[in-house]
Amino acid sequence: MPKIAILTTAHIHTPNFVQRLKGRKDVEVAGVYDADAGLAEKYSKQLGSSILRTPEEALGDKSIEAVVLAGTTAQHDGLGAAAARAKKHLFIEKPLATTGAEAVKIFNAVKESGVIFQTGHFMRSDPVNRFIKAEIEAGNFGTITRARHSNCHSGATSGWFDKEYRWFFLKDQSGGGGFYDMGCHSVDILVYFFGPIIAATACIAPQSIKYQIDEYGEGMLQFKSGPVATFAGSWVDVANPVTHLISGTEGHLMVMHGKIYYESRKTKVAGADGKTPLDPAVLPAALPHAFDNFLDVLTGAQKPGILIPVEDALNVAQAMEAMYAGHKLGQWVKV
Repeated sequence: MPKIAILTTAHIHTPNFVQRLKGRKDVEVAGVYDADAGLAEKYSKQLGSSILRTPEEALGDKSIEAVVLAGTTAQHDGLGAAAARAKKHLFIEKPLATTGAEAVKIFNAVKESGVIFQTGHFMRSDPVNRFIKAEIEAGNFGTITRARHSNCHSGATSGWFDKEYRWFFLKDQSGGGGFYDMGCHSVDILVYFFGPIIAATACIAPQSIKYQIDEYGEGMLQFKSGPVATFAGSWVDVANPVTHLISGTEGHLMVMHGKIYYESRKTKVAGADGKTPLDPAVLPAALPHAFDNFLDVLTGAQKPGILIPVEDALNVAQAMEAMYAGHKLGQWVKV
């Protein structure tokens, strides 16, 4: 049974990861570290594991095969690369790092060590996104010219970050605000659809709603494969009804309230007339959550191909940095 250690726990998704670990009998949590002793105690009790005094206790323990980084984004910097160099399989919550340079260090360490890598972008497992990916690969959109994704909620205005998650709006700890936190999910799913991004720019939060950090923004991406895509990332939206738009020379798709409206001159998908939502029965099954996929690969229950390639994770991180630069410069920035 693989042993893992959790080395940082401050992320808002950590309670979900802990619940998933508690439900598994095929991995052992050997220890929990966090610079905040209260968090380390909290999660070690929930998991029935020991408290680690330093990350190095886990990195130097040959019996521990993998580590989970689920703290502030700034804690990924340095620790992610160190874990990979120590030959520990690695799950890093998103965003990958605070800067493109730090993301490159993680990328290089992962590639040099050959460890299993996964990051916390969970949208690739969704049946809607899996269906879109399959239709793109089948050529049923023809030449795709443009696309859009929206990932927005009211986290800031609803007070999600007012207490234990205050680090989310502290740039030195988070790397960025709502545009960074939410936008990287959109960028990941667009990379999943279309491949590498080669240039990017953005207009990011010209005003503050609650916190003194970017709470929303609009990004624009150019893909090596040809499409131009836009996306929204925000903590200050009341609703997010239209999440996807994809247009090509042979097909068009929109997702509204989770329902797919799709038409194509090439596909024979039942009901794909663009006017009525597709029957969910035609969609592929959901895959497990990104974190469970990591654990499944670690235990040998799944093959590594189910994971997000570290190349994609780096491309997302570098594209996010390019958009912040593009916003400041008022121009496109190469990725």
